[in-house]
Amino acid sequence: MGNTGIKVSRICFGSLTLGPLCANLTLNRGIALISAAIDLGVSFIDTAEQYRTYSYIKGALDATDKTMIVATKTYAQTGTDAAYAVEDARLALGRNTLDIFLLHEVQDETDFCRRAPAWQVLLDAKNNGAINAVGISTHSAKVAAMAAHHPQIEIIHPMLNIAGIGINDGSVEDMLTAIADAKREGKGVYGMKALGGGALMREAKKALLWAYEQPDLDAIAIGFKDEAELVTNIGWYDGQEPPEAKKVNLLDRNLAYDKDPICHGCGQCIKRCPQGALSFSEDHAPIWDKSKCIYCGYCIAACPWFCLSFC
Repeated sequence: MGNTGIKVSRICFGSLTLGPLCANLTLNRGIALISAAIDLGVSFIDTAEQYRTYSYIKGALDATDKTMIVATKTYAQTGTDAAYAVEDARLALGRNTLDIFLLHEVQDETDFCRRAPAWQVLLDAKNNGAINAVGISTHSAKVAAMAAHHPQIEIIHPMLNIAGIGINDGSVEDMLTAIADAKREGKGVYGMKALGGGALMREAKKALLWAYEQPDLDAIAIGFKDEAELVTNIGWYDGQEPPEAKKVNLLDRNLAYDKDPICHGCGQCIKRCPQGALSFSEDHAPIWDKSKCIYCGYCIAACPWFCLSFC
């Protein structure tokens, strides 16, 4: 991972899909799936405080003697919230030193400046030995370009897929240029949402092979909901066509909202959606624009009454 000295597997286990924002696997099933990935050579796991998957990861870490790298993230705006996020991750993962800690979803340079107190806490934690490497995640090509030349940012986790789904402030080509600059500057880079959060499932092999071929990505974070997906995606990387590929569910995903508990019309899901994929009808029922959705699950987490889910 750039000049950090951290070594990772080419495939990163994206743990968002395990937890309540997506598949909501039982703890034992989630631990077993991560353990299966470790047995297949995966040594890198991506998470975030919002994903609520620390318990799955700790269970898998406790069950292996292999060296595992874990990257986590925080939406913290303040120093207090960032300090809490760091200590929460250390306790929940059972690690005194966290491998990689990122500011989650930096939207633009103004947002990065606004979150300066949180960023400073991450830098201080690194200097104190609580974190090995710090950086940002982003959906924005402009932010990735900024981060490529920022002297304190060591790791960049950018949105990148063959169709450009979810990339803000630029195109696929703009994002590729930004991460190429980042690599030249000695940054570690690992991509997110190679399948567009599930939107590219019907052309999954093409999309994943494209991501695997990008020379400036140290790793590609991929979410797995079951062992068929895990074995298939790793098999494709190895140039194989596993029989499990026939078992992978390629159905389109949809956003569902419950009438009980009834939607209260608070609008938190709309405010939280990074892509502007949600709005209200005249009677305050949620309207979902599937063409804009990147299936990140952030709207689900934002709902105080747990009305939303992917199905």
